[in-house]
Amino acid sequence: MRTDKTNVIYKKCFGLDIDQENINKVVKAVIINFGDERGDIIVENDNFGTRRKYADFTEGKKKAGLNPMQIVFSGLEAEHLCHGRYIGKDDLVHEF
Repeated sequence: MRTDKTNVIYKKCFGLDIDQENINKVVKAVIINFGDERGDIIVENDNFGTRRKYADFTEGKKKAGLNPMQIVFSGLEAEHLCHGRYIGKDDLVHEF
C-alpha cells in the first residue's frame, strides 16, 4: 500500500500523524505477530540504508507471504503505543 494512503487511513481512523523521518537509518525489518500459529513474521524494509523519506515493505511482504495491501508499519507513534518490535541496523531486536 502506498505510504500516503496509509497516512490518510491512520489520520482519519486514529487521529495519528505518521512520522517516518529517518526511519530507513534505523529499521532493517519489522516483526509482526498475528497471534496465531504463524508466530513472528519478519518483514524486511526495502528502503533500509537509503535516503528515502518513507519505509517501504512491498518486497518484504511478498517474501514473507503477506498480502501487498497489508499494513505492517504504521508510523513511529503507533508502533510505540502498540509496543511494536523491529530489527535494527545492529541485527538485534528492539522495541519502538
